[in-house]
Amino acid sequence: MKKGDVIEYTDEHQNGREIFNEVYIMRYADKRAKYEWNLFLYVQLLIFVLAMILNYFFTSYMPYILAATIVLFIICYYMNTKKRREMLAKGRIKKVCLTNAQRGVHGYMTIKPATAYEIMKEDCLIIEVSMREYYDEMHVPEAISIPLEILSDKIDEMGLDVNKTILVYGREEEKSKQGAQLLADKGFKDVYAFGSIMDWPYDVVLQEENEASLA
Repeated sequence: MKKGDVIEYTDEHQNGREIFNEVYIMRYADKRAKYEWNLFLYVQLLIFVLAMILNYFFTSYMPYILAATIVLFIICYYMNTKKRREMLAKGRIKKVCLTNAQRGVHGYMTIKPATAYEIMKEDCLIIEVSMREYYDEMHVPEAISIPLEILSDKIDEMGLDVNKTILVYGREEEKSKQGAQLLADKGFKDVYAFGSIMDWPYDVVLQEENEASLA
């Protein structure tokens, strides 16, 4: 992400008890388009700065100036939206979905169980990074066990596509974050840490069920 790029949050999906956002970045088709957009924003900013200065020096007229500022804000918001749509329609700017590596400083996203549950409905890999005995005792359906200590080597052996969606959890929340960070450092772009199995409110596979299926 470069200085001057405009970020907007769109496409909100209600997933259980929270809203999961996809983040888009506005990329400019050329330097002229970037100049045009930034100039448009700077003019709006200048208007608000002038309104604040007037409020400071003409306090007796503050209610009127404040009302005018609010009206200006509404007008600028409308013009901003209209301008953005026009530039998008003409291809002057484009919306590009950011990967997890671009969204945050860690290269992965920490999400709640409700969001993880929704993501699991799509094609993804679920990894438990706790010790094997914890996995055998209780784990999320369709999850595979790769303890944190061997995660790096095992992932290399699997030869996964770096664009593969991967969900990571553990017996402890910190373990899931460590596992997600390791995967992000290895170049995976769509990694999610959803905390501890102890906070998972949905179905789990218990050791008794595993033993019954093997009998």
